[in-house]
Amino acid sequence: MRGSRPSTIGGLRYGRVKLWSQGRRKTARGDVRFLASKKLHVLVIACAYALLAIGESMHNTNELTDEECGHLARILLASRRVTLRHHFFSWIHGPVQSLIPHEILLCGVADESGYLLHQRFTACRYFKDDHYHRVIHPGDGLINQLAQEWQACGEPRLIAGQHEGSGNWTARLTDLELKNVAFHGMGWTNGQIKGYASFSRVRMPFDDRLELYLDILRPHLLATLARMLSHESRTGTLSRRPAGLITVREVEVLTWVRDGKTNDEIADILGLSMLTVKNHLRHAMKKLVVRTRGQAVAKAIALGLLHAHGSRGDMQ
Repeated sequence: MRGSRPSTIGGLRYGRVKLWSQGRRKTARGDVRFLASKKLHVLVIACAYALLAIGESMHNTNELTDEECGHLARILLASRRVTLRHHFFSWIHGPVQSLIPHEILLCGVADESGYLLHQRFTACRYFKDDHYHRVIHPGDGLINQLAQEWQACGEPRLIAGQHEGSGNWTARLTDLELKNVAFHGMGWTNGQIKGYASFSRVRMPFDDRLELYLDILRPHLLATLARMLSHESRTGTLSRRPAGLITVREVEVLTWVRDGKTNDEIADILGLSMLTVKNHLRHAMKKLVVRTRGQAVAKAIALGLLHAHGSRGDMQ
């Protein structure tokens, strides 16, 4: 310590520290006290360094490094070129991967009626149509549950899947081939959800950093998605309807299927027999070249035969 220049750590000066040991009497007891005082001084300095490190870490939690700022700038600049669906896919599985590496993105924005228009952009061959329709089911679907939980807390929902603390989520996420979920929503002035983004098969730690990335990217991602859907609507990509593909009654039955009704419930609503409802569904599935009710609804939506959500008066 002799000859050293005083320094400061967190407002504490150290350097030329005078260590007292009861006058440094030449006794065994005095030497022990001197050593104890010296160890205490070293401990104080170590604690000061530790506190500074913790404070710096807490300070940086809500800040981006220069490298992260570069990634974000490239993501935002690339988003300006997105107008078509394949543009959006390339953007999500290109620049966005630099901050949130993932295989599956489920996202959606609400239409003028407040119904969420779900979209998927996946590079995972294990995530099939059946998984997708179960995830977005308006009743017991995963997205609906996550949206409700998000509305209750207003914070991102990070579920690491197979990691400790995931509880009963592990089996459900595995069954749906999602593995994990990083979900964030965006609210509207009326308190309802205006849009959401849900990343799955994410390949990074589920920590505060991921939460920060979600919070920053969420508005830009949803704005880019809305621009893409608006462009598709203007150019008629989603509104072209193959003439005479399925009948008005078949569309009506599929509309109730979309809303989660069973065959019995649809029969009661339309005043038909359950056998008639089954026949309408079978004919619709055959014309649409699909094998399940959920696939029929998805194909009808993709062809513009019915909206993703809406009232019965929406049907053409």
